Amino acid sequence: MNTIQIDGIKIHTHVSGEQGAFVSAYLVETRRGVVAIDGTLTVTESKLHRKKLESLGKPLLGVLVTCPYPDHVAGITNLVASDDVPIYATRPVLELIREMEEPNRRQWEPMLKEEWVTSWTYPNRVVEDRQAITIDNVTFRVHAIGAGGETDANCIWTLGSPPQAAFVSDLIYHGIHAYIAERHLLAWLANLERLEALCASCSLIFPGHGPAAAAGELLRRQRAYLLCYAAQVKELSRGRPRLTEEAKQELTARMEAYLPGAGLSFLVALSADTVAAELAGARWSMPAAMAAHAM
Repeated sequence: MNTIQIDGIKIHTHVSGEQGAFVSAYLVETRRGVVAIDGTLTVTESKLHRKKLESLGKPLLGVLVTCPYPDHVAGITNLVASDDVPIYATRPVLELIREMEEPNRRQWEPMLKEEWVTSWTYPNRVVEDRQAITIDNVTFRVHAIGAGGETDANCIWTLGSPPQAAFVSDLIYHGIHAYIAERHLLAWLANLERLEALCASCSLIFPGHGPAAAAGELLRRQRAYLLCYAAQVKELSRGRPRLTEEAKQELTARMEAYLPGAGLSFLVALSADTVAAELAGARWSMPAAMAAHAM
């Protein structure tokens, strides 16, 4: 368990293996207890996550949810066990969890089999955008970011006031290929600009996949990855909304060369048609005043 200390608060990282989508979940150890940031995907990883919690010898005081996708929420059931624990999420995240559980079960259970968590535990405390909560004298604040990233309901949680660290979920993939199949590439880039402002005082960012690092470094890397991916898709699609299978293979090879040794490389081809369609569908015309000036 990787541990980082910020102003006397220990942040422990649980990193899942490949079957668990390399997701990063966090245990924030306060003086009297532990606050969890997200869960994990599989039965095995969620039970390991629970064991790491128990090894700290302190009670679970709360769970903060960043994302409605199963790799972040399915394992909350095993993490909280039978404890009566407050689980905090924004309403859009909660609604998407409820909406997506059954479709996700149909998609994931045939692949994961007995590793699929059969019953999810939903958030039981709804928080509003920019709302702060204090747990054991530690302040956490939620920021609802909205569409632009992996889901339609991205949010981040900051730690401290002013913020010293941020848990940014799937707005940042560190050393892992990103899932870009939700047709929100432009909005994702815009959200990274917003994230930069929100995290201006943060020393570290804790991503949804991969290790924590300096905020500026991670933002720069994620922005560069998305722009590189978009450039390759634009070239290989030649303006069409879909890539051929040969073009997808070439795209994967290029992105693997761009990010050597990164996990989840199958996501490169999986996201290709969505990004191609978004790029092909974008239409921009010069505003009349600018056009007159240009002439």
